[in-house]
Order: sequence, then C-alpha cells, then structure tokens
Amino acid sequence: MAYGGFDGWDIYREYRTNGDQYALGQSGFKYGAEPSITYPTATGWGAFKAISGPNQENWANTDYYAYKWGQNTFANPEATNINIFTTPGIDYVNNSNLVEEAIDMIETDRADSIYICTTPDFDLFLPTYNDIEEGLIYPQQVVDNLEETGIDSNYTASYYPWILTRDAVNNTQIYIPPTSEVVKNLALTDNIAFPWFASAGYTRGLVNAIRARRKLTQDDRDTLYKGRINPIATFSDVGTVIWGNKTMQIKESALDRINVRRLLLQARKLISAVAIRLLFEQNDQKVRQDFLDSVNPILDSIRRDRGLIDFRVAVSNTPEDLDSNTLTGKIYLKPTRALEYIDIEFVITPTGASFDDV
Repeated sequence: MAYGGFDGWDIYREYRTNGDQYALGQSGFKYGAEPSITYPTATGWGAFKAISGPNQENWANTDYYAYKWGQNTFANPEATNINIFTTPGIDYVNNSNLVEEAIDMIETDRADSIYICTTPDFDLFLPTYNDIEEGLIYPQQVVDNLEETGIDSNYTASYYPWILTRDAVNNTQIYIPPTSEVVKNLALTDNIAFPWFASAGYTRGLVNAIRARRKLTQDDRDTLYKGRINPIATFSDVGTVIWGNKTMQIKESALDRINVRRLLLQARKLISAVAIRLLFEQNDQKVRQDFLDSVNPILDSIRRDRGLIDFRVAVSNTPEDLDSNTLTGKIYLKPTRALEYIDIEFVITPTGASFDDV
C-alpha cells in the first residue's frame, strides 16, 4: 500500500513544505511541478535524476513527488513481492497523474499485480461542501469522470461509494475509501478459496462498515457496473457488500473481470517460478519436455480447483529458437467465468398437468 508519501515527513506536522498549492487536490499536487523547472532551494531529491533526466539538479520537495517516489519503490518485482497495489485516497479525478503513474508501473514494470485505485464520491472543494447532498458525486457523474480520464486497464479496479467506519483513535466516525475492505476481501478470497474466485457477493464480499455514504438502487448499480466501477451495495440482511468484479478495461473480454486477471497473474507467477530453474540448461528436447512436465501439473491443479475449463501448452523446437538460445512456449487457457446474473422464469401450470410434460 503506497500512502503518506516517502520524503521523511513527520506525519504529525501540520504544514506542507511548499504551501497549500501542493495540498490534496490542488494544482501542484494534481499535476506535479513543471518538469523543466528546477528549485534552487530544494534539498534531497537527487534520486529523481534517474527518473527525470540528468539535467534536473534540484527538485521541489512536494507531496506529488513524495507519493511518486513512494510508488516507485514497488516498481521492481524482483525486489518486492506483492500481488495487490493500492493508493487509498489518491483518486483519478483529483490526482490523475499519480494514478496514471501507478497504472503504468503496475502494467509495465511489474505485470504481476492488480491495482486498486480510489473513486471520489464527494466534492470537497465545493464552497458549500458541508451540505452532504450537494457535495455528493452521483453514479452517472462517477462514470462520466472515469470516461474523461481515458483510463483503460485490466490491471486496475475501483469501487464506489466510500464507507463510514469507526476511528477508535480519535473516537469519531469518518468516511474512507472502500479500498481497505476490498484488499481485506481479496486476502480472504486467497485464504478460503483461490485468486481466480471473485472477491464479491455474500461469501467473499462482506464489508465491515457502519454504512455506505450512498445507498445504491438497482439502477445505480447497473449504471456503475456498465461504467466499469464496482458498486458497494447495501442490503437489509447483511449490510454493505462488494457487488462487482470488473476491471477498468473498456473492451468486453474475459480480462474485464478481476478474477480472470488474477488467475493469469497467479498462473504467470507460478509458471515463472518453475521455468526460471531451467535457464542455462542444455537447449534440447529434454529441456522442452522438462518445461512441459513442470507447467502442465500447475495448470491441471488450477483446473481441478475450478480456475480453468481447459488448457493446452505447446513449445516450439525450431532451428531459429535453438540458435538464439531460446525456448518459446504458448499456453492456451479457457478461464472459468464468475456467475454474475441469474435468470429465473416462473411458469404457472394447470393443477392436473404433469411436470414430466413441461
């Protein structure tokens, strides 16, 4: 979880290094400093030369770069082993650049984790933000906000609305993003089932909260789900529940579901762990058979545990691969989809009718 920055702050300090311009949601925090500008009085940001180029001598000690540097500490999958990345409170409306940086890091640098980002549900910067109804961001506006960002990622998911929880330290109640509950349920899913099961619904999606900020109707949930936002639903019998399984991918495919994306991430991690042991062995038919003997049991185990309907593994044995010291494999998967809709039809029959004839 990347939250709170990474610049050695005293977390109890009540002021920011560069003033209110870099407060949450303001222009400096939202977009970052202009890349061509240096700050002669700034200290301790030489590490950003590797990110921004050798000509940047001094960087502003800002919230934006503190968060960005914090995110970048997770960029190397060989240094940090994670499968979920979150930035609670960093949302794609007020902090769009940081969210885009996180998505790029997860997709490009790691490619082994899913990113849970925050959907804002309340406009804190309205002059009359104390009016709950006026400040609330409604489902259709939430979907419109996401469309404006241009985010299109099957490594990313988000949830709406925020939830009310108890702050025991300050003896009060506060609204927080549902990120913590989502992560908790993802971990629960891994413990009681497998990553390729959906972390939603009555079994693996219960949310520990006093209530959600907005009680969603069926139409609200449909609007959000079509717009790639997972609803936090409220039901009279169990309270708040995660009621969605979608990634932020625009195209409709198997990868627009979280459980399928997590299936591929888990399969890739398991297969990589056994495949790396074959490196620097003799590049002949035996090493190809060793690869098949290692990979097939992994996928067969996933199939037995309801993650796959079927699969096939193939390896090439061309002279070009042998000459380039390469083993080229292809893995074909038929993932098991999660049940999301139940269509039931009731039929009234005459009293004397036989059900065998229906």
